[in-house]
Amino acid sequence: MKRLLACAAAVLSIAMWTPTAANAAIELKLGHVCPATGDRLEQAAQVFKKYVEEKTGGEIVVKTFPASQLGGEREMLESIQMGTLECGTITNAPFSNFLKETLVFDIPFVFSKAEHAHRVLDGEFGQYLLGLVEKRMGVKALVFGENGLRHFTTTKVAAHTPKDLAGLKLRVMENPVHMEMIRGLGAIPTPMAFAELYTALAQGVVDGQENPIALNQSMRFYEVQKYMIKTGHLYAPYIFVLSTDFYNSLSKKHQQIILDGAKLWRKTERELNAKQCESGEEFMKSKGLTIIELSPEEHAQFQKATKSAEQMVRKSVGDAIVNRFMKAVDAAK
Repeated sequence: MKRLLACAAAVLSIAMWTPTAANAAIELKLGHVCPATGDRLEQAAQVFKKYVEEKTGGEIVVKTFPASQLGGEREMLESIQMGTLECGTITNAPFSNFLKETLVFDIPFVFSKAEHAHRVLDGEFGQYLLGLVEKRMGVKALVFGENGLRHFTTTKVAAHTPKDLAGLKLRVMENPVHMEMIRGLGAIPTPMAFAELYTALAQGVVDGQENPIALNQSMRFYEVQKYMIKTGHLYAPYIFVLSTDFYNSLSKKHQQIILDGAKLWRKTERELNAKQCESGEEFMKSKGLTIIELSPEEHAQFQKATKSAEQMVRKSVGDAIVNRFMKAVDAAK
């Protein structure tokens, strides 16, 4: 009898010790499409993780899922909307499927330097857009990070003008303005999931693509491409988004820690991206990639050829929002 009572007491003590819904740590899953190693996005995510877990004393546990483990960017964004994923760092491209105003970032040749873009994104216009994301899409958009200035890479031709790209199949994101930009250059836009791109380049399914320097390095596109043409045709931000239901379920203290952590993520990710761009270009050259610097005249040809993309944006979102964006761009110079 005593043994039975002792066993029962032991079982009861274990049951009492096991964490319940009331005292268990809150789990925050954070997804993105970049590699688990060698890329600034996961490094910045780890900084966010450390900050949040330390400041909450372990009451919130952050688990990162890099390399499209939780799906592509659109899938992750939809999961955040549904509340099945707590958090993601996602480029602006898939947002345009739900919020057309974000298409202003797809107007080619607006920014030539990252610092210029930062002033717009962190200023009144950027905050206005983050507010629209929450209002229209039902997700909490906290800050803008940096994917960076995008450049073309190709295998077949060392392009100096749009004519050199004529007829080439270039991978683009599933974005109508990006596809129009590629058509303006005389190339064939080929939408494709980011996770499939390396294999498609290696197998010749597409002839080229366009991405920032950091991603060209971390995704090792230099292994399957011969040339990078430094057009800097688009500046692409990341948006740090949370499930609204998840955010609203947190205490005010935890909400502030998440917000402060997101700001730290923004600072860290931008700094790491700048460093990776500086070192990445030289690294890819050492691996055999030829970097093509355009003359002002050649650059102007690319700019002229992509004008139809801006007209598409204006037709889609209206002149008022585009003019407001352009005013913010001019004011931030």
